[in-house]
Amino acid sequence: MGTTYCTNDDLYLDNGQSVDDYMLSTLSAGEITTRKDAARTRAYNHINDIYLRGRTALPATHITGLEQIEIDLVVADILFGAYTGGIANVSEWAESYKERAEEALKNIRFDSSADSASADGENTGNGTVIITTNDHFTLTEKWILRAQSTVTKFTAHGSIHGYLPGDITVGVQYPEKDMIAGMQDYSFSKPRLRYEEYPISILITAGLTEFVKDDKFTFTTYAASYFKQMIGSIRRG
Repeated sequence: MGTTYCTNDDLYLDNGQSVDDYMLSTLSAGEITTRKDAARTRAYNHINDIYLRGRTALPATHITGLEQIEIDLVVADILFGAYTGGIANVSEWAESYKERAEEALKNIRFDSSADSASADGENTGNGTVIITTNDHFTLTEKWILRAQSTVTKFTAHGSIHGYLPGDITVGVQYPEKDMIAGMQDYSFSKPRLRYEEYPISILITAGLTEFVKDDKFTFTTYAASYFKQMIGSIRRG
């Protein structure tokens, strides 16, 4: 079973009843688990594909509320397919849980985020990268980190920001507190960056095999859902 936002043990209705009570009594425990797993996967894919993909890092475990939204979708899924016989309003319950989940998804807010940095398949060095985003200044854009002729130094290039000023030193958090520099890209004049205005913070850690020139990492960052800001004449978010 792949990643989902809830577990089968979370699947209860508001009245405290387990969704197990709404499945055929002839199903074995294993068959019930399989059905719940399948419903969770459908709910997880629906959340990601309809509402989150391309807007935030997936799986979006950093977003508060997705667990309950997924539970509501799974409950609706199982109730729609339930063979209860004795409960006339089960379809109304199912619709209610589905509508609650969809409404919550439409209004969900989330912080900036980043995919895990992916090492190029031809890299020699086997170090790692940690990316920290900035809710006020992170944009939705693609980034490349590339090792320079001095293999303890990398550059960072974003599809919107262009090159970030200075080099990233392996083992040292970037940017450093006292780093202040201007940026210029796509003919748009960009304001001088203060430490707190950098769109991302980067820490590259060396592995057992050191990096060589042109080793690279790629990743995507995603803007927070609740900030809008102009960079030059480009609107982010």
